[in-house]
Amino acid sequence: LQFLYFIGGVMKGGDGHDSQEAGAPYAGTPQNSPRTKRMSIAGEAAASPPDGRYAYLGAPEMTNKQYCNNEFISSMYTWYNFLPKVLLNQFSLVSNQYFGLNVVIALIPGVSPITPATAVLPLLIVLGTALYMEGTEDFQRHKADAKDNSAPVYVLVGKEWVKMSATDVKVGDLLRIEKSHDSHSLKADVLVVSSSDDDGQVYVETSQLDGETSVKFKKAVRETQILNTIEEFTENRGKLKVLMDSPVKDLYKWQGSARWIFPDGSESAPFNLDVENTIWRSSSIRRTDWVVGLVLYTGRQTKMGLNMEHKPRSANILDSRLNIAVLAIFIIKNIIMIILCALSVSWSADHEDDWYLEEFLGGYSSFETFGLNYLTWFILLSFMIPISLFVTVRFCLRIQIRLMATDQEMMHWMLGAGEEGAPGWVGCKPKTSYKNLELADVKYIFSDKTGTLTENKMTYVGGAVPSAADATKWIGGGVTDPTLNPLADLKITNPHDLLTSNPKVDPRNRLMATIVLCNTVVPMSDDSDPNLIAYEGTSPDEVALVYAAKKYGVAMVKRTTSSITVRVAGQEITYTVLSVLEFSSNRKMMSIILKTPSDELILLTKGADEHEGLGQGMFVRIDASAEDEKIPKGFINTEEGDEAAVECLKELWNQAPFGVDGPTLQYQNSVQICKDSLQGYGRKGWRTLVFGWKKITPEWFNIWNEDFKNIRTATMALQGPNRDHRKEEIEDAAKLSMERELEMGGLIAYEDMLQDQVPETIKFFLDADVGVWMLTGDKLETAIEIAKSCNLAKSTGLLYEAHFAKGSASPSTIKRDTAEAQAAKMLGELRELVDSHGDNEVTLASDEATLTAFLGDDLRQDFLDVSQRLRSAVCARLTPKMKGTIVKSCMNSPHLKGTVLAIGDGGNDVTMINEAHVGIGIIGIEGRAAELASDYAIPRFKHLTRLLTVHGKYSRYRTAMCVGYSFYKNIVLSLCQVYFAVFSGYSAMTIFDSWLLAVINTVFTGAPPFFMGCFEKDLHEEPLTHPVTGPILYKNQRDDNLYMNMMSALMWVGTALLHSVFVFWFWYPTMARDDFDEDNGRTSDLNAQGTALITGVILVTIAKVITHIRHHTCLQFGSIVFSYVFYLCFLVVYGSISMFCFPFSVCETHFYGIHVILLSSSKFYLYCLFIGFGVPYITDVAGLYVQKQWFPTFIDLVQHNEFYPKHSDWPICCCADTPHNNAAMTEIETLSDLGKDPAELKAKKTFTNPELAPEIDDQELTPLLLKDKRLTYC
Repeated sequence: LQFLYFIGGVMKGGDGHDSQEAGAPYAGTPQNSPRTKRMSIAGEAAASPPDGRYAYLGAPEMTNKQYCNNEFISSMYTWYNFLPKVLLNQFSLVSNQYFGLNVVIALIPGVSPITPATAVLPLLIVLGTALYMEGTEDFQRHKADAKDNSAPVYVLVGKEWVKMSATDVKVGDLLRIEKSHDSHSLKADVLVVSSSDDDGQVYVETSQLDGETSVKFKKAVRETQILNTIEEFTENRGKLKVLMDSPVKDLYKWQGSARWIFPDGSESAPFNLDVENTIWRSSSIRRTDWVVGLVLYTGRQTKMGLNMEHKPRSANILDSRLNIAVLAIFIIKNIIMIILCALSVSWSADHEDDWYLEEFLGGYSSFETFGLNYLTWFILLSFMIPISLFVTVRFCLRIQIRLMATDQEMMHWMLGAGEEGAPGWVGCKPKTSYKNLELADVKYIFSDKTGTLTENKMTYVGGAVPSAADATKWIGGGVTDPTLNPLADLKITNPHDLLTSNPKVDPRNRLMATIVLCNTVVPMSDDSDPNLIAYEGTSPDEVALVYAAKKYGVAMVKRTTSSITVRVAGQEITYTVLSVLEFSSNRKMMSIILKTPSDELILLTKGADEHEGLGQGMFVRIDASAEDEKIPKGFINTEEGDEAAVECLKELWNQAPFGVDGPTLQYQNSVQICKDSLQGYGRKGWRTLVFGWKKITPEWFNIWNEDFKNIRTATMALQGPNRDHRKEEIEDAAKLSMERELEMGGLIAYEDMLQDQVPETIKFFLDADVGVWMLTGDKLETAIEIAKSCNLAKSTGLLYEAHFAKGSASPSTIKRDTAEAQAAKMLGELRELVDSHGDNEVTLASDEATLTAFLGDDLRQDFLDVSQRLRSAVCARLTPKMKGTIVKSCMNSPHLKGTVLAIGDGGNDVTMINEAHVGIGIIGIEGRAAELASDYAIPRFKHLTRLLTVHGKYSRYRTAMCVGYSFYKNIVLSLCQVYFAVFSGYSAMTIFDSWLLAVINTVFTGAPPFFMGCFEKDLHEEPLTHPVTGPILYKNQRDDNLYMNMMSALMWVGTALLHSVFVFWFWYPTMARDDFDEDNGRTSDLNAQGTALITGVILVTIAKVITHIRHHTCLQFGSIVFSYVFYLCFLVVYGSISMFCFPFSVCETHFYGIHVILLSSSKFYLYCLFIGFGVPYITDVAGLYVQKQWFPTFIDLVQHNEFYPKHSDWPICCCADTPHNNAAMTEIETLSDLGKDPAELKAKKTFTNPELAPEIDDQELTPLLLKDKRLTYC
């Protein structure tokens, strides 16, 4: 592409690159200066972005190529590909391929023992259901797309704004959106050209993109914001050339450049464009009268279109276990078929001379007989695999997630949850139904801290500022008393003293200035009362601190892209914004460069004290003795395509004024005091920020600003899969050239309270042997204190802190061998601690540097082995990428047995949520990024207990019952056919009517398993969430693979085998003697005998449902009655079809009168009574009694207590099994005693250890019963 672009330039008479002669970027700069050379390099690099994509202002016809149209399509199908696509997807499933093969074989003449239509009908029902569900869902998408694509937009055509459909918008069009329009939502990705604001500022809400409801800043560049009228737009049509990045999904990354085209064809110097100059599709305009934008991307190439990809359904427990079950049944079926075919060949050879069988056996060899019978048996025994199961389970899972969404116990009242931001109730929001079963199988929980375990509602609690007279003396909190507030008695009488470099001014002023100015908060004043100001921002930390500043007398009242106005001492003062260095995860800091009213240029910076990324935190930026204060090592090595950007970066760092006004030794000592203060704050569990500042000269700012623009322009030439990451690294390195040799501005602490019931929730899962890991970006001390307060780490328990020695921030700062040796030593100490105290007793506390070493190639496996035995872990100073790496490593552990769950609330948690088996999003105030990426979203962390223990267990039990019952009833039916083969020469002759076989699974016995899969319960909700019984129940079902293990499968198959024996062989004497005892002396035929057998199958299978239902509802009762009644009605109607009554009927008439024969026979009634009522009690009820009476499980004890809460004679023992006291034990008569009044329990208690009894008083009894996780039965 670059070669063709060069050839095109030569053909036009140029050199293949845009002219750099017109429009020198810097006034007064000589054209042969190094800076002009670097500008030329950067301009040439940016002249040809990777795909050569550009647009002209208001002139779509001038674009360099045909871009996609603006039709937005979120639907998956069209009218012509709907049927083939859905069928292709359906037949990609092994089960449907199997049943499709059955249909093909059934259509072979002379092979199928049943009517071919009856083999086709079940598959048609399954496919029809899939077509209906996919079609209805996609139809709703089509309706939404049609509404979105037909939305009106205003496009500049000629000299007027013309209203047209959004579909007609093209790249290069100028759009105008006004506040008065019915829809404020943009219909394309646009570059802000100008707005109604004098500074070109626009307020934007992006809730439909990233879920964040807070207002964001967007702005037009100075070069275009002067265009306001139609005449100005028309006059400059096609005179602005915008070069842009290729379409990418990331909402927060975009870069471009633009040039003015002069009448003589020459072009101006490029000026940079950034993501803050763009508005993406589906964003809404707020507090702005009108905006004019240049269309950059349309249709599927917009940010919204690229992020609308349908997430493929990942593998889950249900799919894998259904596949295993189908495979096992298929193997058993083939074994049976091979045996029956071999017996058929032998039987045919023995009877080949019988004259009455010559018509059936003559002319076939043994091989042909075997093959023909194999195909026939393949059709006849296809019923062993229930085709209706897959449709039934899908509907059941849908009902289960509906029950989750409407669970009132998982509702929470939240602000902004109702319509138009009104308060309202928010409940669970399931996004998928295929992972319901995995909720009951969780072994590890990886949780974010802020907003997930805490409220994410920050409260300023204190801080500290170095004294102006002596930097080693601090004003405010410290190690001894961290609660002192340096801002409490701050009085600012002169507004100009708020931000100044004057050393005589109170240093607390600059701390206050940094709080109120260095942020991205937007003040929103009320039109009726300007004094009423509310603040909105993407970061709750910043919003809380700005509110705190307002409380102490400094309020931000107005903000534009070029200025910030604050009110101090009753006066308003405005600061000019020269540059904003946005926060990045590499730097962990944010800066702003301001020009004060006294023309001073001051840099304000805030960020983390220390971290492992680029820049290494505020302390390194303040400490002038840091060895890496020159250009950061590792970021000057060039890669393919970034030579120009790196060259500009080197020149920038070479001109940086190192050593000018650097920190003194006194200030370096002050840094150590600050570190000590931070430890005091960390022990309180508070979060902290370190502030710095410095005065900069206009000359250095001009140099830095111009070079920084050149670097950003040059990075447009970067290519390759690592392009975005490399671009961010280079730009961050350029920012660090400004963020260096700072002066200590102080530090603040703010508190984030725990959500309600977080300690109880974490203790519940720890007692259930679920490993809980807290992954946070906070410093280690704060994370440890939070972990102790929420029961994640025992305050007096075993806590092992693994981090590199002080002064070695990361493995990169020490030799590789030394780092590995230190990590190996710490891992060995951790293993010894775990070996000495046992599993699930030790908590690990570590940071990213140490975890990176642990997860290296040499130590990874050893660390994963040890981590499986930890009680919990606290991981601090983690980046979003590292969070995902930890989760992925755990999932790839060969010893993992269970599901990995990740839970978070913010965009920085999306990586680990996507990596985990199950992702949970907290519906919080940090936007909806985590919610949108999750499988399930819940309002509060405490709801995780109910989601896993109640809905997870119920989903597992219900689905297991539905699947097990479906296989059971089909095996009973198929085995009766196998038994009949003994008396039919193993010829695969069917004893059942074809139409009865076709509908028995979907109609006669389909409703009971469906309602079992939706509403059945083995236990009530109370013991599942109880702090004593709940963890045991959850642990047992996960570790024992309850309801879905091999024993459960064998029980279903064994019961089916036993019931089939009763059903067939109890009716066999009647078939053998053919003594229906008809009054007219006529005997019955095979249809009557087969109908009697299939009636027995229906009765015994439905009776099994009755004996196993524990949660009786009207729907389950109605499904049972419906199955009985509908079968009887079908029998009567089908048996009444006569050739004489319906001469044109397509149905067979051999069934005519069968119902009369059966319903007039006393043996048939006795058979139904025995099969429908006797067999279930002989087998199931008797077996359950024996198991529960002599071999009870913990669930049996809980169930028994539910039915007999006041007269239970099954004692439960609660053992206080601790390392120091194994003798403490007390008996509890029933589970209902748990949680009762201690005095009442003590009055009737008898202790197994009499010496222990006097030591237990009323206050000690309940903790003794509740504190231990091992609860066993006697």
